[in-house]
Amino acid sequence: MNALELFRTGRDYIEIAAILGVSVPSVETEIHRLRSAAKGDTAGLDHAGAEIRRFSPRLKPGSSVNFFGGQRRI
Repeated sequence: MNALELFRTGRDYIEIAAILGVSVPSVETEIHRLRSAAKGDTAGLDHAGAEIRRFSPRLKPGSSVNFFGGQRRI
């Protein structure tokens, strides 16, 4: 049985975590993921492999930041 099936039988997160041998937050995450998948919500899957946004290159020393004369964002 997975976490969602155990949850639907009336068990709470703590009992499910003890049965599966995992932490309570991971049980909550797993149940949420399985319920979303059962509803057909795939929004999380669209961004699962998305590239992490990086900050722009370092500013030049002495340039003002967030002011009228500062470096422009690309």
